[in-house]
Amino acid sequence: MESKKNNRVWIFGLAVMFLLVTAFVSYARSERKPRYSLSDGQHLTLVIDSIDYRADLTRMYGKFVGRPHTSQQVKSITLHNGSRSYAATDIDGVDFDRWFQWEEDGVIAVEIDFDKMPEIKTGRLVIVTPRGTDSCTMTKQ
Repeated sequence: MESKKNNRVWIFGLAVMFLLVTAFVSYARSERKPRYSLSDGQHLTLVIDSIDYRADLTRMYGKFVGRPHTSQQVKSITLHNGSRSYAATDIDGVDFDRWFQWEEDGVIAVEIDFDKMPEIKTGRLVIVTPRGTDSCTMTKQ
């Protein structure tokens, strides 16, 4: 009788652990609301998740969104804030001046580096591609 009770306790404990792990994993994979909103681009859509202002550079975290199995290229990205302009110095996830293709989900995570800048609340992001230039208004939410 005692061993059946111990088995039930173990099964209950494992079930609770499984539920907790499932909850944490699903929360980690859930979409978070971006901290910045952009107006729509015609040739390339960029969703900005966050901007990290560091001592040596400013890094923009986001994702390019496009139609699966189509290709695109980024020639340059420039952020205009008032009278100041900041050209992107590096990009991870895709490369400048190289064609890339969207996979099944149509999303490519990117990290875009700029020179050090003060924290911005609004700005205009200009993305140059071979198919045209997109100018998007960026606003901190």
